[in-house]
Amino acid sequence: MAENINKQKLEPVRGMRDFLPVDWIFRDKLMKTWNKIAKNRGFYKYETPIVENLELFVRKAGEEISEQIYSFVDKSERKLALRPEITPSMLRIFNANREAFPPTAKIYSIGQCFRYERTTRGRKREHFQWNLDIIGENNPAAEAWIIAAAINVMTDLGFNSEDFKVHVNSREIITDYLEKIGVPNNLFNNVFILMDKKEKVEKNYLLEQLIQTGLSLKQAESLYDFMEIKNLQNLAQFANIQKNGWKLLNQFILYCKALNIENFITIDTSIIRGLSYYTGIVFEAFDIKRELRAIFGGGRYDNLFEKMTGQKIPAVGLGFGDVVIEEMYAMKFGRPNKYPEIQILVGFYEQNMLEQAIKIADSFAKYGMITDIAFNPINLKKFFATAAKRNAKYACYLAPEEIKKNELIIKNLQTTKQLNLNIDKLQKNIFENF
Repeated sequence: MAENINKQKLEPVRGMRDFLPVDWIFRDKLMKTWNKIAKNRGFYKYETPIVENLELFVRKAGEEISEQIYSFVDKSERKLALRPEITPSMLRIFNANREAFPPTAKIYSIGQCFRYERTTRGRKREHFQWNLDIIGENNPAAEAWIIAAAINVMTDLGFNSEDFKVHVNSREIITDYLEKIGVPNNLFNNVFILMDKKEKVEKNYLLEQLIQTGLSLKQAESLYDFMEIKNLQNLAQFANIQKNGWKLLNQFILYCKALNIENFITIDTSIIRGLSYYTGIVFEAFDIKRELRAIFGGGRYDNLFEKMTGQKIPAVGLGFGDVVIEEMYAMKFGRPNKYPEIQILVGFYEQNMLEQAIKIADSFAKYGMITDIAFNPINLKKFFATAAKRNAKYACYLAPEEIKKNELIIKNLQTTKQLNLNIDKLQKNIFENF
């Protein structure tokens, strides 16, 4: 029967992933870091379902995401979707339970998202994402605080400012510039979508697309020159320094200096974030060589609450996926293949000792130690070798002569120190000086 199973049926659906135990070495590290940094910076966790009503995600303005949704009709004829992102779900839960959140809500979630798009390096059709949001605050210090959290994650994972940069722009400044060169407001959304493709297409192609959208050749070339700006000094020559966008961007830079993250920040006017709901400062982090897709990204979306709920609430958010950072980590450190050490391995000499060995192993586990047990008899020498191979710190062994004296053997595999201990006197503190 097994020989007749189609091999293809044993593979995950295209673009989806299985996670083997070895894959969780890095993933566990990443998830723990996401949770730790969020909590350290005052964010509270929430969760929403993977399945939502389709209408929550379907937008107008011709955004790509509308065509990438995994949607279906359930048995009650409801139009549902696997969430392609978390932000709309966050707005839904926040709006329905506002009294459960603090006035200025710092909240986060880690959840799986699905998009039907072409799979490439660093892009799957599903990914896990860390979402951070600050709701109810319009000061650009909120953007700096959220970006600092993401940078904290990167540095905790072993990266520094020579490995990646956070590219920052302002949608307000872009809007001001489009108005300055005479682009009609009704073309802004389509222009934003094309600007978001700058690093992915050739210059001439982008110019042609901008012209087809309705810009003149002069406007398209002027906008392209604007998108080439990479520092604040040059941006000052294009931006209206009397406008709010310029003032907020400069305040943001000051806050980044206060947070000691300015070495990670670079001005980049090609950053636009394709989603139309962004309103102010936007950002994306990339590896220095730009070999991979964005590590994380986000920005201010002050109009999204009003669009979805009818109430205007300022907000800023960030999304940080697991696919690109896993690739980047492997490029710098190699793919982790060594399982975390167990603290103690329990073994025994004869089968009739298994019941007692299980009881002892259970005691260690309840002490809070990472514990494993060999379920079959094994001689002492081989057992110690096995424990060392498993990277165990301690090995606990039940041998015939010691059991007669109600004792067991415990060995510290790092110091090679070995003790015989009374089974009835086992307690966690026996390891404090051993």
